[in-house]
Amino acid sequence: MMIQEIPAAAVFRTEGRITAGRLGRDSSGTADYLELISGPDSRIDRKVPFLAVDVRGIAEGEFRADVVKNIRVKKYKIWLMTCVKDADDLFDVFNSEADTILVPYHLTSDEDLKDMHSVSDGIVPAIVNSRLIAPRMCSPESALEKLVSLGFDSAAVIDIDGTMGPGQWDRLSGIAEILPYSEKVPVVAERRFISAL
Repeated sequence: MMIQEIPAAAVFRTEGRITAGRLGRDSSGTADYLELISGPDSRIDRKVPFLAVDVRGIAEGEFRADVVKNIRVKKYKIWLMTCVKDADDLFDVFNSEADTILVPYHLTSDEDLKDMHSVSDGIVPAIVNSRLIAPRMCSPESALEKLVSLGFDSAAVIDIDGTMGPGQWDRLSGIAEILPYSEKVPVVAERRFISAL
């Protein structure tokens, strides 16, 4: 079975242009970093998707059209993780360059997520494990079970705090297919995983 690594970077809107930084490490981006990861000398395989994470939009719980509509990473299939609260936000995001949208579960309601799922199969719910970004989030297992009950057969699990151990990752894999990301704990994925650049 082939395992697919999905590279990810934080994206920002800085002084009227899109910049990028290292996911989980940078609180602002640079044009140089964006060129490094998306330019002609990039080490990233252009056959796999590239995940752009709108860190500020997610942290602020706000849809940021200025970021979403200006993301352009040449020759990549773009996946975008941003604040999407309802179907209207989803339509705005799909008017961008994004092929797949990761929707942070803690920023939307179950009803809105069901609506989004009914309009597009290009969304993947994202469970964010972070005391800072999602302090009132239920356990990742409970969230994944709820998403399965809403009709989703997979979800991204983003462990920003790095507090999830191997046993918890195994339990999650037993509930549904997961697309894992953890900077601090090595995660064994069945088919694909997210990695910070």
